[in-house]
Amino acid sequence: MDDISLLVDRLGAGDAAEDERALTLLAMHGRKSVEALLGAAASPDPVRRALAITGLGRIGDARARRTLTVALADRSPVARAAAATALSAFPTVDIVSRLRSLLERETDVEVRLRAVATLVDHFNTGTVEALDPLLHLLRRREEDRRVRLESLKVLVLLPPSEARSIAASLIMDKDTRLAAAAARYTGERAPKDRPGLEEALRDLDSPDYFVFRRSASLLASMGESVIGMLVSALRQRAADPVACARVSSVLRETARGRERAVAHQLDEVVELVPLGLLVDIVGDTRDRTALYHLKGVIDRLESPDAVLMEPDPASKMARGMIVAKAHYYLARSGSRVAFDSLKTILGRRDEKLMGEILMAVEEIGAREELLDLLARYDSEEPWMKDRIQMSFRRLMKKLRLSPDDRIFERLDGAGRSLLATILSSTEARPARVPRRRTRHVDSL
Repeated sequence: MDDISLLVDRLGAGDAAEDERALTLLAMHGRKSVEALLGAAASPDPVRRALAITGLGRIGDARARRTLTVALADRSPVARAAAATALSAFPTVDIVSRLRSLLERETDVEVRLRAVATLVDHFNTGTVEALDPLLHLLRRREEDRRVRLESLKVLVLLPPSEARSIAASLIMDKDTRLAAAAARYTGERAPKDRPGLEEALRDLDSPDYFVFRRSASLLASMGESVIGMLVSALRQRAADPVACARVSSVLRETARGRERAVAHQLDEVVELVPLGLLVDIVGDTRDRTALYHLKGVIDRLESPDAVLMEPDPASKMARGMIVAKAHYYLARSGSRVAFDSLKTILGRRDEKLMGEILMAVEEIGAREELLDLLARYDSEEPWMKDRIQMSFRRLMKKLRLSPDDRIFERLDGAGRSLLATILSSTEARPARVPRRRTRHVDSL
């Protein structure tokens, strides 16, 4: 049984902390976990169904969308609540409409709370249709206080004048707690004075996913002003990769379109797990100014001092992976600012080659790098030889070179033999289906 199957089988068998750890690891496996989780989502055990639904929502694969939507009508409120939260992964007008219909018939307060939290998430990601049902619930005096307080969080996302206007209409509400909460939104506040900020940062460690998701939504709604705090939270959890992954998911959501603010934090981060996660967040942007900061990460981790500080093989491997990913993100954007370092890494014979380095070479490599790839070929494991062979042929094709190009005249006998080996097989191509000739009336 593989790791994914073992993790899925473990769902519902232990306590909440064990379930959370399994779900986090399944989310890190990503799309590979989807089929196993879809099977578990049909379990007769409502708790197991709910956990599988939660896992599918965290991965956000389109294959799960129908299952999650159908689960809104599950006979168990635990599963319905999980589905309402999981649909945060699909911010569309259709899902907003389904959640709105759910709220019209649902009597369980926990399910209603989760549906409202998801609507806030959807509005935060740009699905503006989520605003109307949230304001309707906020003004509905017979609604449960907890649901109204959850709906109130959408005010943080509105233009200040609109938020103040809505909050002012609630200050005299007969529910004094709601009125007091609304009053906090009637004026501007510094980020640290925002309602619930410190609590939200603490709740990032909560084993209850709903509590975690609620804090994530609040933090993401505050935008760039909390990026530094989230980076600090990430560093504080450096010894726990699972906790780091949870915080980085919130930071990624918060930093979307603001990656330059994350990039400015890179120089201060020395812990390898947080640094790797931050590099991934910055690497996803198209902002070349933000991407340029990755060169600083490469230079720092490739410096002689950094190399000497990492005698531990696992740390050395982690450092090499961060450098390789930074190279790939730069190369993918067409940047050659770190090309000298890329060339140096490619020429090393005492370290295993990373796949991301090959991908970077494919993006920005030239004729000279073909010789470097040939030189690395014999020292690598069989699976990496196949990958080098693929990169070599792709780069040749990109550069429009033939096997008799002058660059290969430098090769000795052994080098020519390697060249022949690499070029002896071609990448698998789909078989061509012969086109049927169209028969016209005059050809009958």
